Amino acid sequence: MVNNTPFLRVKTFDNEHDHSAQDNMQVSHINRSDLVASMIVDNIRTNRGKAPNDIRNDLFHEYGVQLNYHQAWKVKERALDNINGSVQQSYMLIPWLCNRLMEADPQTVAKRTSSVNNHFERLFIAYGCCINGFLLGCRPILYIDGCHLSGPYLGTLLAASTYDADNNLYPLAYAIVNGETYEDWSWFLRNLKELIGSLQITIVSDRHNVIVGAVREVFGGSRHAFCYRHVKENFSAEFSKVCNEHRRRRKDDALKLLDKIACSRLDMDFVKAMGQLRSFSVDLARWVETQSDVDKWAMSRFQFRRWDNSTTNLAESFNAWLVKERRDNVCVLINEHRQKLAKKLYVANEAMGKWENGVGPKIEAILKENVAQAEGMVVLDHGSGRMLVRIGQKDLRVNVALRECTCQAWQMTGIPCPHACAAIKSLHGNVYTYVEECYLLSSQQKIYMNTMIPVETHDMPNLNQLSLDDYRTNIFLQPLITSRPPGRPKKKRRESQFQHQVQYQCSRCHQSRHNRASCTNPNPTEL
Repeated sequence: MVNNTPFLRVKTFDNEHDHSAQDNMQVSHINRSDLVASMIVDNIRTNRGKAPNDIRNDLFHEYGVQLNYHQAWKVKERALDNINGSVQQSYMLIPWLCNRLMEADPQTVAKRTSSVNNHFERLFIAYGCCINGFLLGCRPILYIDGCHLSGPYLGTLLAASTYDADNNLYPLAYAIVNGETYEDWSWFLRNLKELIGSLQITIVSDRHNVIVGAVREVFGGSRHAFCYRHVKENFSAEFSKVCNEHRRRRKDDALKLLDKIACSRLDMDFVKAMGQLRSFSVDLARWVETQSDVDKWAMSRFQFRRWDNSTTNLAESFNAWLVKERRDNVCVLINEHRQKLAKKLYVANEAMGKWENGVGPKIEAILKENVAQAEGMVVLDHGSGRMLVRIGQKDLRVNVALRECTCQAWQMTGIPCPHACAAIKSLHGNVYTYVEECYLLSSQQKIYMNTMIPVETHDMPNLNQLSLDDYRTNIFLQPLITSRPPGRPKKKRRESQFQHQVQYQCSRCHQSRHNRASCTNPNPTEL
């Protein structure tokens, strides 16, 4: 060792090797991974998702090289290392990347933590353009979630996203951590808290105990809303426990009753839906009231605005947005995320020029649907903006001046509901002037006012040519310390039980959920 450094001093080196003729005949130089990787490196650079079997076929047809699947997989990994650098070396560049990001944009936040032995622990990145866009024009609500990285050193990607003025994904910040632990989530949320300052925001997440505790510590628990889809998964599992003996009670009926509870905007509708569930199953009703935290996911019970979004689908969209990049090393992930985000901001900025009537295409579609539903409604003007909207035998009150409706949809979404559209139509008003500001073109312009600042990487340190002085003057981190689980990593996530359900239909009576062999209707024509 040289002065307690990781370098070794070689005092004797013998570079003369003698091999017999037979030894040289048994060596197949063409199959060496470095040489074969150089053959496919250009192809992999343009098609990184190429399968090992396709690589095997190409090498055999073009060069006559025969490889098995494992060899082709290792050759592809070697080619990717030649293109992007090794996964282990990528962690060494994190300090340099953080400094360069903040040099390019002083408003960008790039924080990292490491252990005493310079092993990587956590990384937090939020670009200045996204921070300003969120504070100036976005709704004060964040959707947070975590997803697994599938590189050799694993890790977890934590992210916080929100909606722009046209209900599209707007990423705010992300972090690379060891796992979804309480310490990692608390560290991530504290960094988010520093970004937004004193702004009161609503946090939407699943019901994971770690996230619940971390949000309560950093933001307080009152503004923490739960994803209804995750609650529905838990409710479905509870149904299997308490209703197995009642085979006639279908799970679909119970889930529809839960949907009524979640979507009820009025207290009276909520009480009615709870009564229907209690009539269906007392145990399920008790679970909803005592163990599901109903005040966190039911629309009529949550005290703060959620803009009618009851799930964390936006966070799932962010995870799907980076599904390919999550397989790469950490430096490639950072660079690919930055490039995709820059392209997304640019495309959104250009798309604003095509907005009509001051709102985006998605909001325009919602307004058209509400206006179409308003046809046939009878409106009675009571003066001072107060309207009585009659639908059949039901009367609702609309206050155009205060932008309120009895159904609560206008207040919750910020978009005129069908009853409000009928009232606005009777006043010969412009429906676009009654849309909340967060959906207007002016807010979208504030969100995308600042574009991504390009980051130069031409002078990035070459990790294959580092000198002893480089190690003395720079900090080079080592990879995460993780334990990889056994088995081959899964590429496909476990889907929700409510996604992609196959509905079987009987070919005789044409009813769902059974086939012809189990059909119990002897006279299908009488249905």
